[in-house]
Amino acid sequence: MSKVQGMQNGARIASERLLKAVALMGGFALFGIMMLVSISVFFRYALNRPILGDQELVEIGMALVVMMAMPFATLKGEHIRVDILDDRLGEVGRFAGDVFARCISCFVLFLLIGKTWDKMLDAYEYDDVTNMIEIPIWIAYGAITLGMGLVAVVMAVQLFVQLSHGVKGYE
Repeated sequence: MSKVQGMQNGARIASERLLKAVALMGGFALFGIMMLVSISVFFRYALNRPILGDQELVEIGMALVVMMAMPFATLKGEHIRVDILDDRLGEVGRFAGDVFARCISCFVLFLLIGKTWDKMLDAYEYDDVTNMIEIPIWIAYGAITLGMGLVAVVMAVQLFVQLSHGVKGYE
């Protein structure tokens, strides 16, 4: 193995570990949300004592969960994919379809990242907070922006690797 291949392997492993750690934090956040909802239901119906702001915490927490899981799921190809025409398209058709899908996805993510970045800055500038317990809303926009940015980077790297390997032997 050459020095360059070793560095590429190390970078690939490090980036995969980073994205896995981010997804794991999303899993812990999901567990926390599950616990909050369970406790909230118990308090509301058994003790007649609702937890103030539980809905706000769940809403912001779910944004964190989804956006923390997306980059690793994209890296591993664990997203929903419908392969209705794959057998008929052949190797070149599948290659072209994946290139097209990744290009469009990167473009759309780029537009969305710009919009959520602007919304995050606006929410931060105007001190937008939730109604009940006044959680700063820019945190959710920041998580969404960061998650989409990581997904865009993963897709761009996948596109580069796909194009560098070419059509030959494409699955």
